[in-house]
Amino acid sequence: MNIKPLAPIMDKATTTGSYVASISTAIGGFLSLNNIALLLGIASTVALFLVQYRRTQEKRKQDKEFHLARMAAIKAGNLNVINMDDSNE
Repeated sequence: MNIKPLAPIMDKATTTGSYVASISTAIGGFLSLNNIALLLGIASTVALFLVQYRRTQEKRKQDKEFHLARMAAIKAGNLNVINMDDSNE
């Protein structure tokens, strides 16, 4: 009968547990109120940058479509073309 010892499995679990405990303690020690505020500020800055970048890209796409439609209307001889600066009069 060949019985394998359980020691290697127990050693792996103990090692993993000690690493998890030490990393969580280090993270808990790092997260003071100042650091949490810093991380939230960085996260909100990145999020707002992404929103603004996407909005700018959509605006450029809209302007390009408007320009192409306006040029097509001018080439077709329609002189009553809407300008972007015109308000609803």
